[in-house]
Amino acid sequence: MAKPKKSRKYTIDGEKYVFNFDASGNLEGITSPKGRNGQLRQNPIDPNSSLYETLSTSDEAISAYNIANYGGNKEAYQDSVTKTEGLPEEQFFDKNKSKFANEDSIEQETNALENVAPKENASVKGKTESMAYPLDLNFKQDHFKITKFNYVRPSVNQSKSQRDVEKKKDVITRQDARHGKTYEEANIAGDGVINSSKPLGSIFLPMPKATDVNGVEWGKSELTISGLAALGGANMLTAGGKFLARSEEEMQNDKAAREQLVKRREIDGSGATEMGSALYTQAMSKLAGSVFGVQLDVDTVLARQGGRVLNPNAEMLFQGPVIRDFAFSFLMIARSQKEGDEIRKIIRFLKLGMAPKFRTTTYLKSPDVFTLEYKNGKGKDDLLRTVNQFNPGGLALTTMNVDYAPNGYWSAYRDSQPVILKMDLNFTELRPIYEGDQAGTPEDSVGY
Repeated sequence: MAKPKKSRKYTIDGEKYVFNFDASGNLEGITSPKGRNGQLRQNPIDPNSSLYETLSTSDEAISAYNIANYGGNKEAYQDSVTKTEGLPEEQFFDKNKSKFANEDSIEQETNALENVAPKENASVKGKTESMAYPLDLNFKQDHFKITKFNYVRPSVNQSKSQRDVEKKKDVITRQDARHGKTYEEANIAGDGVINSSKPLGSIFLPMPKATDVNGVEWGKSELTISGLAALGGANMLTAGGKFLARSEEEMQNDKAAREQLVKRREIDGSGATEMGSALYTQAMSKLAGSVFGVQLDVDTVLARQGGRVLNPNAEMLFQGPVIRDFAFSFLMIARSQKEGDEIRKIIRFLKLGMAPKFRTTTYLKSPDVFTLEYKNGKGKDDLLRTVNQFNPGGLALTTMNVDYAPNGYWSAYRDSQPVILKMDLNFTELRPIYEGDQAGTPEDSVGY
C-alpha cells in the first residue's frame, strides 16, 4: 500500500512551502516550514484561504505533484494538480495546526526552564528536554506535567512544614537601613531535595485519573493504674513537661485539668484506695508466682477472685504522619512514527530518572526525583485548584510498569513499535504533608 508523501521545499514569493500528498497521490495539504532555535516545524496553510488556492495551482505545485506520482516518467506528467477536496483537506489542516501549536508550546516550556543539565547526569545531555504525549496535546486544556530534578540535600533534616521565616530583603532602601528593617517575612513552601536543583526536563501527558488519600497514624495505647502512677512520676521529673518541649499554655491547661480531677477524687473518695489495692494485688501476684513457680498476672488473679480486671485506660494516640503514594496509568497509542519515537523517549527518560546511580563499590547515589503538577495552561498560576496539589518537597518514582501488549497479544508496526502500550507509574512523596502546608494553599483550592 502506498504511503503519503511530501515534496521538497519550494520557494514561492520568497517563502518556502512543502506540498503533502495522500496515499492516492492527491494533494491533501500545504505546509510552510518554520524554523526556530534549530527546530523545523510545519505550519499548515488554511485550505479555505486565497493563499492556498494560489499555491495549489502554481507551477511548483504541479511539479511536486508529478514527481510524487510519476517520478522520472515525464511522459505521464499532468498539467494540473488533483486535490482531495473538502473534508480530507480540512482534517489535514486541523491535525497539523494543532500539532504546530503544541510543539510551539513545548518549546516555550523548554525555554522557560532556562537550564543546562549537569554534565555528570546521564539522563539528559545539553539542553533540557520537553516531551509530550500525544504530540497534539492541547496545553490550554487540563493536563499533567512531570518534571525531573537532581536529588540534592541542603541539610540533614528536609522534613519541614511550609512556614513564615525572616528573609533578607532583596532591595534595601536607605530608610529601611536607618530603621533596621533589612529583613521581611517570607513564606518557605516546605523543605525539599529539589530546592537547589535545576530541572532536567519535563513530560506533558493527558489528565490522568486524579485521586488523593490523606492520613495519619493513630494507635491503641493501654496503661493500667500502675503505669499511670509511673507516668505521673515521669511528669514530675520533667517539670510538668517543660523539658519535653511543651509550651507554657499546654502545661497550664494540663494543670487545670489535674486540679479538677483531684476535686472529683476528693468527692469520690475511692481513687487512692483503689490504686493501693491494685498495686497490692500486683505485688502479691508476682510474689505468689515466684514462690510456686508459675506465672500469674494481675488480671488473672482479679478475675478469678472477684470477676474484675485492671482498667487498661485504652486510648487512641497520635503516632506520626503518613507519607502519601500516587498511582497513575496511561494508555499510549502510537499514531505515527514520530509519536512512537516520543513514547520511547518518555519511557527512557523516566527509567533513567528512577535508576540509582553507581559511584563506587561502597557508595550509590540517589536517583533523580520529580515534581508533579495538574495544570491548565491558562496563565502563570495555572495549577488546578479543583484537584489535589503534590508535595513541593518532591516525589520519588518507586515503580514503573510498562505493558507492551495490554490487549493480551503482540501488535506492532513495521518498525516493531507497539501499536498500543500501557504505562503505570507509582510515586511516593519524600516528606509528609503538615498542617502548615495545607494552610498555605489557596482558600478556593482543595489543598494537598
